[in-house]
Amino acid sequence: MNRPSRSNFANSLRVRLVATALGIGGALAMAPTASAQFGGRSGMASMFTPDFLPRDLPVFVDALALEEWQRPILELLIDEYGTNFNTAADGVRSRMGNMRDAAGASPERVVEMISAPLVSWMDEKKKLRDDFLASVRSQLSDSQVEQWPRLERALRREKSLPLGELSGESLDLTLVLREIDAPPVALDAAAPAIEQYEIRLDETLAARDTALDAAVAPLLKAMSSSDVDRGIATQESIMQKRTAVRTAQEEGVATIRDALGGEYGAEFERRAMQKAFPQVYRPDPITPLFEGALALPEIAEEVRTSLTSLQSQFNAEHDVVRTALVESYRVSEPREPRRRTEIARQRAAGATVRMGDAPEVEQAKATREELYEKYRKLLAETLTEEQLQAVPGLSKLTEPDPAQIRAAQQAAELSGSGKPRKPGLPSPVADDAPASIEKSEPGKPAGGAGGDGLQSNPDGAGGSPKKKGG
Repeated sequence: MNRPSRSNFANSLRVRLVATALGIGGALAMAPTASAQFGGRSGMASMFTPDFLPRDLPVFVDALALEEWQRPILELLIDEYGTNFNTAADGVRSRMGNMRDAAGASPERVVEMISAPLVSWMDEKKKLRDDFLASVRSQLSDSQVEQWPRLERALRREKSLPLGELSGESLDLTLVLREIDAPPVALDAAAPAIEQYEIRLDETLAARDTALDAAVAPLLKAMSSSDVDRGIATQESIMQKRTAVRTAQEEGVATIRDALGGEYGAEFERRAMQKAFPQVYRPDPITPLFEGALALPEIAEEVRTSLTSLQSQFNAEHDVVRTALVESYRVSEPREPRRRTEIARQRAAGATVRMGDAPEVEQAKATREELYEKYRKLLAETLTEEQLQAVPGLSKLTEPDPAQIRAAQQAAELSGSGKPRKPGLPSPVADDAPASIEKSEPGKPAGGAGGDGLQSNPDGAGGSPKKKGG
């Protein structure tokens, strides 16, 4: 297989660079485009987003324990900051609008025209932020000033965590702690671990945010020169910082869980994992089937015991499968910038390529589906037909498979020689048997080794008799 040519992909980068830069609000339009070209985001994605909004007031109040009389002052400071920010941002947009005059400029020249106002704006935005925080600090008492580091950490979590791309990167464990409603004595015991988590997370977030801002100019340069390798390298550099944030999150889950101990530690970890990997820890389709089966009236005690045992087996195997799926995301996600860019390059070369999950993720998902199917069959082998009909989700397992019906009908039209059956010859299926079931030989289940799919064991070895309850 020939490697896709880079020429079409390189040309598409140049075309998008010039087209977006020459439009109204070119900087705003360019921001997501430049980042997406190399499989990830940079600081351009939030360049024109204010650092502070009125909805941030509770963060200041909570972190600094503000008095009632201080709140109106903070509201005025936030309003003043918003006015100053919008005025400055409008000025940048006006300067960016002048790039319409560069319709005939080379991509390199366009990048030069873009970079100057963007770099200047980033410096101006930082100054607006620092001036606002200085004004807030001037209104505080000495005891409130001592809480300033806590405010900075809270603000960074509020503003920076949503910029995550990896599973678990955007987790806020301080919010998870509020959800578990642990008693004060447990929270006091976990306080050192919580503070350690906040400090470590803040360090990694600050490093990642610095990398995001520093990537703006290299990504623009890579687009202008169609330097795909440089663009990927820039995104992979950012990805290293993202991975460090995710590691801080994982370490925080472990240390806070251990510090909480007991039921609260376990509940904390469960909720944290659900938020970090919602695509893994979503409700499964098998647990409701067990619950429905166990809720059946007048079920035999031996069948109930068998179902309870099967459910325990499923839970244990499901935990293993989910852990493997989590690991597949952890391994594959940091490599996504390169994979996405390679797919974009292949598409630009005319190839039809599906943008699906990474191979290791697809394999882990397939294993999960195999587990679900295994326990659907085991449930079907444990219950009677009547009981299957009474459990939502299991009743359809007793319905004939349309594909099997078609296959049986085709088989009925063929003689033993494989040729179409001549009129008058007997059908290979008994007249009084359902169309989807072949006539079985003595000692064998209907349908051959695997029967109709409901008689077989979970490993596919057919012929095991079906255990019925009642």
